[in-house]
This record gives sequence, C-alpha cells and structure tokens, in this order.
Amino acid sequence: MATQGTKTTKSAARPKGSSAGGSATNKGADPELRVKILDAFVAHMTEEGQAPRSVAKFCRELGITEVVFYRHFPSIQAVEKAFWRHWIAGVIEAVESGAEWAEFTARERYLAFLFALIQSAAERRSLLLERFHEISPLGNPAALEGVRAEFLEFARRLVDQGIASGEIAERRGLTNVYPGVLYAHLRWVIDHYLKDESEEFERTDAFIEKTVTLAFDLFRTQAIDSAADLLRFLLPGNSWWSHLGKGK
Repeated sequence: MATQGTKTTKSAARPKGSSAGGSATNKGADPELRVKILDAFVAHMTEEGQAPRSVAKFCRELGITEVVFYRHFPSIQAVEKAFWRHWIAGVIEAVESGAEWAEFTARERYLAFLFALIQSAAERRSLLLERFHEISPLGNPAALEGVRAEFLEFARRLVDQGIASGEIAERRGLTNVYPGVLYAHLRWVIDHYLKDESEEFERTDAFIEKTVTLAFDLFRTQAIDSAADLLRFLLPGNSWWSHLGKGK
C-alpha cells in the first residue's frame, strides 16, 4: 500500500502530453515535418515490430523525398535515437515543471520521475516491449545513447541536491558513480515493468518504492564506505577499483 509521501509523488508524476518530436536543429529542417517523420517511425515500429529497413520505402509511404528525410535525420537509426531521447527528456521536463517539485527532496523527485515514466510507458508499452525485450538491463545499445545522456544529466542534478540537503553523503570518487548507479536502476525498473503481469502493475509500483528507499538509504549511510574499505582490503592494487575510485 502506498505511503502518503508516495501518493504525493505519484500525483505529481502525471506527465504533460507531448509529441514525439523536439526542436529541429538542422538548417532548413521543418519542425512539423520532423515530428511527422518521428510519428511515422513509431507507428511502423509498433505495427511491424522492427524499424523500417529501407529509407526509400519509408519515405515513399510517408509521401516525402529522401532529400527531405536526410535534411532532418542522417539515418533511420538516428530517428529512433531521437525518439527515445525526446521521450525521456519530455518526462523529465514534465516532472521538473510540476507545482510541487521545488518542495520535494531528492528521493521524492526521483520517485516522481519514475512514476511519471511508468505512466508514460503505459502509452507505448508495445513499442517498449519490441525495443527492450531482448536487451539486458546492463546493456547499452546505440539506440538508447540519448536516453542515457539525458538521464545522467538529470541524475547529477538529483545527486547535487541530495548532497546539499544531507540526504546523500558526499564521498570522494564514489559520488561521481551515483548517476550511473541510478541509470542502471532506471533500466532495471523498465525491465521489471515490462515483465510485470500484476493488476495495474502494482508490483512495479512496489518495486520502485522499495528499491529507491534502499538506494537512498545506502547513499546516506556509511554502508557504502564500509563496503569500499572492504574491497580495498580484499583487492589491493586492483585496476578496476582504482578506475572506479577516480569517479570515471
């Protein structure tokens, strides 16, 4: 059963409606046509279960020339990257513009984001299944590079807020790893959601609440410091630990 704080963050997590587009950056590009291309790509992926294999055929079905297509995107793969990046950016923008956002703690902000993400995912679940069902939560396919970049920027803001408020303990080296940890968690949440067959995805809600609570408990306590000390003792001179310790 959701707590009062969870109810608040869930109510603040209702993302504003937005198209699949985004601002066109290429000279001569038409923002409305860019949206049209993205929407057509999403429709094709949803109905066919795969990206269009031919730019020429895709353009013919859309009623545009290849010259026009390439004015907006360099490839079909770039269209998909743009779609997923805009999707995650839209969810972030929606929650950050919420009336209660300024009052939320870092933990509450992350919860609000995840609940908003799942609400948005429900509108494109079939597309998510097509893209994610064979991808490990630890994988980083090229199509999701934009998702990762947008989320890491968001996660850095959360971590900075958490350090400023005392929710997150600042640890030399380790603090720089936190955004990446949260991204791994995000992918884990999406994976759990796509496998969830419970009524109204109740298990996903519970999974989000419990794992976010655990993550912020670890970020705040000395448990990570203790684990780090143990690893240094057990793995002296280990190159992997040296790399992690530098926050790279």
